[in-house]
Amino acid sequence: MQDGVSYPPPLPAENMPPSVSDTGAVGTIPRYALENHTHASKSRKARMQSGADGTITWTFNPPFEAGTVPRVIAVAEVASGVTDVINVQVVDTPTNTSCKLLVNRTNRSTVALLGLTILSLPAQPGATWVHAVALEP
Repeated sequence: MQDGVSYPPPLPAENMPPSVSDTGAVGTIPRYALENHTHASKSRKARMQSGADGTITWTFNPPFEAGTVPRVIAVAEVASGVTDVINVQVVDTPTNTSCKLLVNRTNRSTVALLGLTILSLPAQPGATWVHAVALEP
């Protein structure tokens, strides 16, 4: 009551708070949020193992809102000493519920006499651990 006017106490929020945003915004409704509220994450994270053929179907839990096409980034986990080149690619366009990934493995060898590194034909990737992040645009 600094300005001499008496204001009623703020009321609790009636709706779920907005999700985390890339840009901030100042609120306009004089209500407070309950202390145990949460904000929905705009990302999904997972550590998954591929099949022997290198395929993974990642089902987002929870799914993104309908119509959302998340940006998916994935990287393979390899054991210490592995010199093969291992890449993970997104197959098709992700949906709001899932994404298909494919692990590719290429054997790498060095020709000692010439000092060249040679990539051979692709090898079966085997069961490979993959770390992935899906972000809401």
